[in-house]
Amino acid sequence: MMNKDNLINFVVFLVTICLAIILMSVVSVMMFGLFSDKVDNAAIFKLIEPSFNMIVGAFVGLLGGLQLGKQIE
Repeated sequence: MMNKDNLINFVVFLVTICLAIILMSVVSVMMFGLFSDKVDNAAIFKLIEPSFNMIVGAFVGLLGGLQLGKQIE
């Protein structure tokens, strides 16, 4: 059975791996679009920016929530 600290570490590890994979996928698609002649470069940033900000915001929110949780205990 996992104790609270091990469970938190496991969840943070899984979330970090998932967000890193998503972030690398977004960057890969953006790089492919930048070097493709079929895609307008200005349109790439308009499409990618909201998802990129959401992914980074989710990670920062997770870390902030962990820090607030430690202060409450």
